[in-house]
Amino acid sequence: MEPEELGKSVKKIIGNPKKLYAIALVLIVLFPPIATRDGRPKGWSFITDLEPYRIDTTYLIIEFVVITVIYYLFRKKS
Repeated sequence: MEPEELGKSVKKIIGNPKKLYAIALVLIVLFPPIATRDGRPKGWSFITDLEPYRIDTTYLIIEFVVITVIYYLFRKKS
Protein backbone atom coordinates (compact mmCIF):
# COMPACT_ATOMS: atom_id res chain seq x y z
CA MET A 1 0.00 0.00 0.00
CA GLU A 2 1.37 3.37 -0.99
CA PRO A 3 1.55 6.29 1.46
CA GLU A 4 -1.14 8.24 -0.40
CA GLU A 5 -3.56 5.31 -0.19
CA LEU A 6 -2.76 4.82 3.48
CA GLY A 7 -3.38 8.52 4.13
CA LYS A 8 -6.77 8.35 2.41
CA SER A 9 -7.73 5.28 4.44
CA VAL A 10 -6.74 6.97 7.69
CA LYS A 11 -8.71 10.11 6.76
CA LYS A 12 -11.79 7.97 6.08
CA ILE A 13 -11.56 6.36 9.50
CA ILE A 14 -10.74 9.58 11.35
CA GLY A 15 -13.44 11.48 9.48
CA ASN A 16 -16.15 9.06 10.62
CA PRO A 17 -16.99 9.40 14.35
CA LYS A 18 -18.85 6.07 14.39
CA LYS A 19 -15.74 4.18 13.29
CA LEU A 20 -13.56 6.01 15.82
CA TYR A 21 -16.09 5.25 18.57
CA ALA A 22 -16.13 1.55 17.64
CA ILE A 23 -12.32 1.40 17.52
CA ALA A 24 -12.07 3.14 20.90
CA LEU A 25 -14.52 0.70 22.49
CA VAL A 26 -12.65 -2.29 21.09
CA LEU A 27 -9.35 -0.90 22.41
CA ILE A 28 -10.90 -0.33 25.84
CA VAL A 29 -11.99 -3.97 25.92
CA LEU A 30 -8.64 -5.27 24.66
CA PHE A 31 -6.58 -3.05 26.98
CA PRO A 32 -8.62 -2.67 30.18
CA PRO A 33 -7.40 -0.75 33.22
CA ILE A 34 -5.86 -3.24 35.64
CA ALA A 35 -5.62 -3.06 39.42
CA THR A 36 -3.75 -5.20 41.88
CA ARG A 37 -5.72 -7.38 44.31
CA ASP A 38 -5.53 -4.69 46.99
CA GLY A 39 -7.06 -2.11 44.62
CA ARG A 40 -4.03 -0.05 43.61
CA PRO A 41 -4.00 0.86 39.90
CA LYS A 42 -1.40 -1.05 37.88
CA GLY A 43 -2.07 0.53 34.49
CA TRP A 44 -3.36 -0.77 31.19
CA SER A 45 -2.37 -4.11 29.76
CA PHE A 46 -3.61 -6.58 27.18
CA ILE A 47 -6.65 -8.58 28.29
CA THR A 48 -4.69 -11.84 28.52
CA ASP A 49 -2.35 -10.40 31.19
CA LEU A 50 -5.07 -10.41 33.87
CA GLU A 51 -4.03 -13.61 35.65
CA PRO A 52 -2.78 -12.21 39.00
CA TYR A 53 -4.76 -8.95 38.68
CA ARG A 54 -8.33 -7.75 38.22
CA ILE A 55 -10.04 -5.23 35.94
CA ASP A 56 -10.45 -1.84 37.60
CA THR A 57 -14.17 -1.26 36.95
CA THR A 58 -14.15 2.37 38.09
CA TYR A 59 -11.62 3.37 35.45
CA LEU A 60 -13.37 1.17 32.89
CA ILE A 61 -16.70 2.94 33.45
CA ILE A 62 -14.99 6.35 33.30
CA GLU A 63 -13.37 5.40 29.98
CA PHE A 64 -16.71 4.31 28.49
CA VAL A 65 -18.39 7.53 29.65
CA VAL A 66 -15.60 9.77 28.31
CA ILE A 67 -15.51 8.01 24.93
CA THR A 68 -19.32 8.19 24.66
CA VAL A 69 -19.40 11.91 25.55
CA ILE A 70 -16.67 12.66 23.01
CA TYR A 71 -18.59 10.67 20.38
CA TYR A 72 -21.80 12.62 21.01
CA LEU A 73 -19.93 15.93 20.87
CA PHE A 74 -18.22 15.21 17.54
CA ARG A 75 -20.76 13.08 15.70
CA LYS A 76 -22.17 14.41 12.48
CA LYS A 77 -25.78 15.48 12.73
CA SER A 78 -27.84 14.00 9.90
